[in-house]
Amino acid sequence: MNSQQSAEKLVSGPIPSTLIKLSAPMLLGIISMMSFNLIDAFFIGQLGALQLAALAMTFPVVMIISMFTLGLGVGAMAVISRSIGEGDRTKIRRYATDSLSLSFVCVLFLTALGVFTITPLFRALGATGDILLFVKQYMAIWYPGMLFFVAPMIGNNIIRSTGDTLTPSLLMLGSMAVNTALDPLFIFGWGPVPHMGIAGAAIASVISRGCGLAATIWVIHFREKLLTDVWPGRDRLFASWKAILSIGLPVAVSNAIIPIALGVITRIIIHFGPSAIAGFGVATRIEAFGLTPIIAMSNGISPFVGQNLGANRNDRIKSGLSIAKIFSLGWGLVLFAVFLIIGPPLASLFNSSPAVTAAASQYLKFVSLSLGLRGIHQIIWTALNVMKRPYDSLVLECILAFGLWVPFSLAGSYYIGLTGVFIGLSCANCIAGVIAWVWVDRVIDKVR
Repeated sequence: MNSQQSAEKLVSGPIPSTLIKLSAPMLLGIISMMSFNLIDAFFIGQLGALQLAALAMTFPVVMIISMFTLGLGVGAMAVISRSIGEGDRTKIRRYATDSLSLSFVCVLFLTALGVFTITPLFRALGATGDILLFVKQYMAIWYPGMLFFVAPMIGNNIIRSTGDTLTPSLLMLGSMAVNTALDPLFIFGWGPVPHMGIAGAAIASVISRGCGLAATIWVIHFREKLLTDVWPGRDRLFASWKAILSIGLPVAVSNAIIPIALGVITRIIIHFGPSAIAGFGVATRIEAFGLTPIIAMSNGISPFVGQNLGANRNDRIKSGLSIAKIFSLGWGLVLFAVFLIIGPPLASLFNSSPAVTAAASQYLKFVSLSLGLRGIHQIIWTALNVMKRPYDSLVLECILAFGLWVPFSLAGSYYIGLTGVFIGLSCANCIAGVIAWVWVDRVIDKVR
C-alpha cells in the first residue's frame, strides 16, 4: 500500500473500523508467534518434565533479548510512521535502512555476550544438574542464530509502520508453519536425522526464523521499496541511529524489566520443585496465547497513534485508546471464564504429570482474573512509546515489575506458598492496569 494512502486512512477514517483493520491481521501474526512457544513446549514436554523445566528456565533470557529487539522495532516504527504522517519519503527510506543496519550491530554484541555467559547466568537463575545441561544444549544453538530472531522483528515493524499489518502476520504464519514441521523431525529424529532432543527445537527455530528473515527483507526492499543503497555518511547514519535509539533504547530497557522480573519470579518458583517451574512455563505460554487479541490491538494501535501524532490529531489518539481499553477489559473477562473451565485439560496436553498440571491450572485460575487490566497496561505502554514518551513507559514497567510483581510474589510465597505467588501476580496486574489508565489520561493532552 502507498504510504500516503495509508496515512490518509489512519488520520481521517472512522476510528473503530480503522483499529479493527489494523488489529485483525495482527491477530493472525501474533497467534503464529505465540504458537512458536506453544509448539516447542508441546513437543519438548513429550521428552519429560526436566526438559520442559529447562525450556521454562530459558524463557526470561530469551524474552529479554526479544523485548530489547522489540524496543528497537518500536523506535523504528515511531520515526517511520511519523515521517509517513509528515509525507517525507526520503526520511522514511533512510530510517528503514538504518534501523536494519543498527539491528545487525546489536546482534553481534549480544551473541558474543550470550555465548560466553550461558553457565553462570543460568546457574544464577537457579538451574542445576540435568536442567542446566538441557539449558546449555538449547542456548548454545539459540544464541548463534539470534540474527534470525532479531532482524525479522524489526523488519516487521518497518512494514507495520506503513499501516500494513497483514503482511507481517502472513510472514510470521509462514515461519510458524516451517517450525511446526521441523520440530518433531529434529527433536525426535526421523530417517537420517538423529534424535536431538531439546537442541533439535532450537535448530528448528533458527531455520524457520531464517526463512522469515529472507521473506521480510524481500518485502521491504522489492515490494515496499523502503531500503536504499545510498551511503548517507557517518554523521547521517549516526543521526538516524540516535533518532531510533532515543525512543528504542528506553523502550528496550523498559522491555527488559519484565523478563528480569520474571527471572526473579522463576527463582522464587523453582524452590517449589521442577514440576512447579514446568507448570509455570506451560501456564505462561497458554496465557500468552490467550492474550493474542489484546496484543494484536496493542500492536495495531501503534501506526494509528504514530501517524495521528504526525498529523497533530491527539483527539483521535484519545478516542482510539478509549476503544482499546474497553476491548481489553471485555476480552479479559472472556479469558477468565475460559481458563476457569478448561484450564486443567489444556495444561495436561503439554505434560501428563499431575503435579505439572496442578501448578499450571492454579496459575491460570488466579492470574486470568487480572488479564483485562494487564492488557490495558500493555496497550498504554505501547501507545506512550509511539507518542515519544518512552520514559513514562519505563516508569510504568518499573512499577509493575519491581513495585508490584516481585514484592507481591515474595509475600505470597512466604505466607501462602506457590498459590500465593500466583495470587500476588494477579493483584499486581490489576493495580498496574489502573495506574496506567490514570497515567495516560493525564499526559495525552501534553503530547506534541
